[in-house]
Amino acid sequence: MAVAILQVIAALLFGFFGTINLTACFQATILDSSGPTLSQDAQIYFPGSEGFANATLRWSAAIKPGFDAIVRVATEEDIQHTIRYANAHNRPFLAISGGHGTNSALNLFQAGIGIWMRGMNGVRIVDDGTAAIIGGGTDSGEVTAALWPQGKQTVALGCDCPGFIAPVLGGGHGWLQGRYGLLADNLISARMVLANGTAITVSETEHVDLFWAIRGAGHNFGIVTSIKYRIYDRNADQDQWAAAGFTFTHDKLEKVFSKANEWLHRPTRPVELTHYPTFVNNPDIDPDMPVIVFWIFWQGDTIPAEYTTPMHALDPVSISTSVTDLAGMNTHLGAAYGLAACQKGYSHLQYPVSLNEWNASNLRAVLEIFSSMPRAFNSSVMLLEAYAMNRVNEIPNDSTAYPDRDGQLLLSPIMTYAANESLDETAVAVSKKIRYTLLNGTGLPLNAYVNYAYGDESLQEIYGHEPWRLEKLRKLKKEYDPHGRFNFYAPIK
Repeated sequence: MAVAILQVIAALLFGFFGTINLTACFQATILDSSGPTLSQDAQIYFPGSEGFANATLRWSAAIKPGFDAIVRVATEEDIQHTIRYANAHNRPFLAISGGHGTNSALNLFQAGIGIWMRGMNGVRIVDDGTAAIIGGGTDSGEVTAALWPQGKQTVALGCDCPGFIAPVLGGGHGWLQGRYGLLADNLISARMVLANGTAITVSETEHVDLFWAIRGAGHNFGIVTSIKYRIYDRNADQDQWAAAGFTFTHDKLEKVFSKANEWLHRPTRPVELTHYPTFVNNPDIDPDMPVIVFWIFWQGDTIPAEYTTPMHALDPVSISTSVTDLAGMNTHLGAAYGLAACQKGYSHLQYPVSLNEWNASNLRAVLEIFSSMPRAFNSSVMLLEAYAMNRVNEIPNDSTAYPDRDGQLLLSPIMTYAANESLDETAVAVSKKIRYTLLNGTGLPLNAYVNYAYGDESLQEIYGHEPWRLEKLRKLKKEYDPHGRFNFYAPIK
């Protein structure tokens, strides 16, 4: 039975509780039973229900958007109806997918309606196997899992559990980007619901300027209900991925990253190669200092010895090796379903920095900062991501709103701690110190990857330092979202 959305939510939003008869209150609303309705499969959850708790549980407990109701949408029309209702009653609305966003602007969202996208998950191959339609509620891991058995693959995140589409809107780094570009570079078209409830298709031939904008700044312009996304044939010679993880004590830092810089500076970097170091606390190895876990990934069944032999020569504490497929890659990072990086309920905070090379003295200083952090932050990790950049660098810098194709490295602490508001300020202070330590002496401006950005960065630091970029984005924001309905994630103002 279809649910009359305005009759159900109005009781909550207008405060019709206590001794007031709900039926009478429904009849008192400005909309009658012939008004817009949700689809058969849509559901509405209120605080105190299991559905509400599931929808609002986030990866970071420090991010607390406030919801008065959750609409679990099942169709694009459900989203349109919900937005129109919210606008009519001056209520904010916010799309929820994987719940992994850590931008502090999300905390400005209060007393609003959540549009939970989970009911719109799915992957369907189209166009003779060259593209897939991916629903707005689909997780990253589900995309790879759906394509692989059908002989297909595509660029996907280094974590299974975030929603797939939101990272696309911010550019999107991940596996296979060296071959095919960023996630955003593989977007063919998007179905979007705009701030006024209108649904449109955005592509290289429809709403062209908006298509440019949503590939890097898409959080500002609408709710994407589905995308058409490029997919690629699997290649038997490239189906396997070899992985080698070397754990080093801190005294090896300079030699390890000197070797990594040699790889970065090669004029022809192998498209198969990704290296992915992290700093983590492991008191069994070193009770005083973090250790370096240095992963080498190679698309193929064997990592060439020129990459592994130098690491063996540095006398690692331990070595872990495996051969897996694309779906298994995130296991090495603790970022597969059920592993640590996918657990919700802890507080997490990120402060990204883009760099062009490893600076050993700055990394040494960051290691010292990690060693001096309060014990409450012992589960924190320093991400030092070095995905292959071959195809990313080939695509013209002005072709999308993503501003940082020149950056070769993506670094960020993931401050991790038990939910505790009293620790949030310290986590921010430590993260800022790490960020500016990493930039020290590089001569680079801050470029902060929007999908990791904390929210205190300038718009130039997120969306690009060239004046024309923000001018174009502001013009489009004024055109498509003049009232700032989508101002709860790195908002353009």
